[in-house]
Amino acid sequence: MARRGSSVTLTVDVYEQIRQKILTGKLAPGTPLRPSELGADLSVSVGVVREALTRLAAQRLVDSEHNRGFHVITLSPDKLKELVSARQLNECRALELAIERGDVNWEGNVVAAHHRLVNTPVYTNEDDDHTNDAFLAEHKTFHFALLNGCGNRYLLDICNQLFDAAEVYRRWSAPMIDRRSNAAQEHRAIMDAALARQPGEAARLYAEHIGITAELVVQRFDSDITSSGRV
Repeated sequence: MARRGSSVTLTVDVYEQIRQKILTGKLAPGTPLRPSELGADLSVSVGVVREALTRLAAQRLVDSEHNRGFHVITLSPDKLKELVSARQLNECRALELAIERGDVNWEGNVVAAHHRLVNTPVYTNEDDDHTNDAFLAEHKTFHFALLNGCGNRYLLDICNQLFDAAEVYRRWSAPMIDRRSNAAQEHRAIMDAALARQPGEAARLYAEHIGITAELVVQRFDSDITSSGRV
């Protein structure tokens, strides 16, 4: 339920609630997002919901089509290819800049974020079929601890938007991605190269890390096509 307050505050609250449901997979790809139903569920006006959905559409987490209204983004290998290319271009550049500009505080934040990541279980004892929300939060925190040293807020905004769009794919394809054994080694290698002030090597490892994850998602697409008999 949204908190009471100004229209702006309500819009932000509704935006955050819907965004979180998309990123956690509670609203699956392609799910229709009807403002009247969401407004009733969240006890806010249709106008507030529309403003929130419009903001989510601008961030590419929601699609808006004529005569179809709003719906959670649909997923496809072609869209994923474009997303991966954009992430590699922007996030790798942000990482290179962070390595060039980052100070000792940046180094400490990277080490601390990595420590929390490796000490957060990927799954909980209660549910070993779905990735632990705390792990996913620490995973993003680690990535952006690396990137935050770039000193360019506009570039970071782009990276954040792209990362969140990729998170929808990640949630959809889990646990295939999160069960792969070498992800932790990849994170450690990226951190070591960054702290050693090797921008080229760190960017190369980062790009490979993103690419490997994408390959696993494509395998999920292929698996679904095979199992459904579609060609």
